[in-house]
Amino acid sequence: MLLRRSLMTLAALAATSLVLAGCSSNTNGTGSAAAKPTIKIGATNFEEQEIVANLYGDLLVHAGYKVKVEPALGTRAVVVPAIEHGQIDIEPDYAASLLGFLHGGKPQPAGTQIDTAIAADKTALSSFGVTLLPATNALDTNVFAVTKATAAKYHLTTLSSLAPYASKLILGGPPECPTFSGCEAGLVSTYGMHFASFKSLDEAGPLSVAALKNGEVGVVELFSSDGNVVSNNFVALTDDKHLEGADYIVPVIRKSIDTPAVAKALNSLDQKLTTDAISKLNLDVTANKEQPAAVAKTWLQSVGLI
Repeated sequence: MLLRRSLMTLAALAATSLVLAGCSSNTNGTGSAAAKPTIKIGATNFEEQEIVANLYGDLLVHAGYKVKVEPALGTRAVVVPAIEHGQIDIEPDYAASLLGFLHGGKPQPAGTQIDTAIAADKTALSSFGVTLLPATNALDTNVFAVTKATAAKYHLTTLSSLAPYASKLILGGPPECPTFSGCEAGLVSTYGMHFASFKSLDEAGPLSVAALKNGEVGVVELFSSDGNVVSNNFVALTDDKHLEGADYIVPVIRKSIDTPAVAKALNSLDQKLTTDAISKLNLDVTANKEQPAAVAKTWLQSVGLI
């Protein structure tokens, strides 16, 4: 497992180096920005992460920092090694899913609570000079969705009801899904599911949505705050055995820039960014075709944070 993680990290770092070389979102804030470090914010490649990365960036610009935002670096297998090795300074993540990833996809206790998850994440990342700030109130758990037609055909409402039919269906999800405790590995261990095959897609992004709509896959991993579930009339199956943990959105940050001023700027988001708020922001982007950076700035202005 250690060899596998080392090889994965080296490959991810190579990919990340190429991507970061093209960072271009460099914004100057107000105040004495020249005396402060330029903060590099990275994120995985789906809309919600792009929104949150821009929320972080706007808050820090407002606090007087120069910021580079690169919101589409790849999957978590690229982004986490990037922050571990100092190629980015901050990334938005999800407390329980991050914990599973940091343990090589090993299943974590079902329904892991937020304080437990954050403490364990901090321990796992400490040797890399990385820590976590307090979580927001926005909860975004993995959900497994099917079309209405599939739900009607097999009488599906819960993940338990899917288990007897899983062998007839292809599961779609991000590349790490087969070994990740919150995805296929967890469906096997918690629900005893064995799918016909797995199709590697993106992380709850347009590839995943399209694959479910056009029948390339029968089940796909999405997120609870993703407007695509509602807008496409998908059926999100109830996690009746509580596989998923406390996936609240949380800033992951290098200790070298975790100053009181940076923490204050990012922590101002905690109470205002709720599950309902991020779901509406997601719909602005996915359904109304607005730009994530514009959506983020408009919302921060509307709630008085910038």
